[in-house]
Amino acid sequence: VAWGDNVSGQLDVPGGLTNLVAIAAGYTHNLALRSDGTVTAWGYNGYGECDVPAELSNVVAIAAGGFHNLALRSDGTVAAWLNNDYGQCNVPEGLADVVAVSAGGSHSLALRSDGTITAWGGAWAGQCDVPAGLADVTAIAAGGEHNLALKSDVTVVMLGGEGYGIGVPADLSDVIAIAAGYGHSLALRSDGTVTAWGINYCGQSDVPEGLTD
Repeated sequence: VAWGDNVSGQLDVPGGLTNLVAIAAGYTHNLALRSDGTVTAWGYNGYGECDVPAELSNVVAIAAGGFHNLALRSDGTVAAWLNNDYGQCNVPEGLADVVAVSAGGSHSLALRSDGTITAWGGAWAGQCDVPAGLADVTAIAAGGEHNLALKSDVTVVMLGGEGYGIGVPADLSDVIAIAAGYGHSLALRSDGTVTAWGINYCGQSDVPEGLTD
């Protein structure tokens, strides 16, 4: 089920779309992953982001970016398709053993089974500058112009976001899940509380008082 702004048909869910195991929302388009490993896309298609490659199969995870998409195959390889203005669909040669993908505004992010990450695409805000020695990553989240990496020691590393004047709160710890928006970030702690930081012009970083569990 989809709701909200529908200027590009992103709420027009295709008829007969069933047996879904995952969904992903881009800027003005959507993706759905079926249990048979195939992908369906709908909504704005000005860059071809809804033209799912005919040969795409055996998909186990999906990610929708601004105007591009990523698909993780069961063999640990990644497929990407349009838009590619900043090289966000140029999957690095030899990228393998991937266990998670995340698509940002104009960049892409992949997590390998060894706990390292690879980033490619638009890099003007440092979003593709992976710090040397960054390892033991267990989860990733790509935002508009930044990324978050959750490490096995339940701490968070932020990549990019240059110009926001923000960074990970110094006292942030015990994190079990992360999410990245256009210019703000969210972290779920093991005690069931949420921390938010970054751009706040719409109140997106004002966590409601008393939000627990």
